[in-house]
Amino acid sequence: MKVLLTIAITGMLLLTGCQDKDEETNSHSVHEDTSDVVKTPKVEIIGSEHVDPNKEVTIGANVYYGEDLVDDAEVTFEITNAAGASEKIEAALIENGYYEITYTFIENGIYEVIAHTNVKSYHTMPKMTVQVGEGHSEKGEVERESGHEHHHRSIEVITDDLTGFIFNKEQQLTTTILENDQPFPHAKVRFEIWANGEEKHEFIDANEGEDEGTYQSLYTFRKTGEYNITVHVEKEEIHEHVELQVDVKEE
Repeated sequence: MKVLLTIAITGMLLLTGCQDKDEETNSHSVHEDTSDVVKTPKVEIIGSEHVDPNKEVTIGANVYYGEDLVDDAEVTFEITNAAGASEKIEAALIENGYYEITYTFIENGIYEVIAHTNVKSYHTMPKMTVQVGEGHSEKGEVERESGHEHHHRSIEVITDDLTGFIFNKEQQLTTTILENDQPFPHAKVRFEIWANGEEKHEFIDANEGEDEGTYQSLYTFRKTGEYNITVHVEKEEIHEHVELQVDVKEE
């Protein structure tokens, strides 16, 4: 059975234009520049949920930036067996926004397939599970063009609030986690934070707020400049993360 996995990562940067004092005397409007709004990257893994051993299969991914398929992404499939042994294979662009590899599963068992994908400044890694051999479905495969692929459980990590940080002042980190547009409660959420060029990474546990699916923590950035923040989300079989960069400025 062909399956399609979607993970969406939402982030938006709103830049507000400035007016000088002379302009303020003539107008009270604020100009908004939306030309640099960060779009939402999305990756759909396309492959068979059950396969036979020693038979070559294809594993693919559609990569979007906003609503557009993109041809300049970097996609590497990591395939891991039940014993933890893994290998990575770089995918080739086949057609507009569609990347693919061929692979032969040698032994029976359950494998995890992760699509490590770099889209613009984002890194995302949706995954799917493949049963090789025993447990093979006799229902056949659904072609990816048909639009009837099975959707695996996936979540959306919203990072809109992770902007506008001031250094040397305690800041609130907030992220909202959704599943099928509904709050995703009682998850283990951590913020991994490190400054560009530094090896030390700090992990900050987040607590769920009064609103279900919203997780918060406090952190003090010790210097100005660019920082990396990775939001880690874990619950039951879900283990996802979203990476983004933020600019920390003086007050």
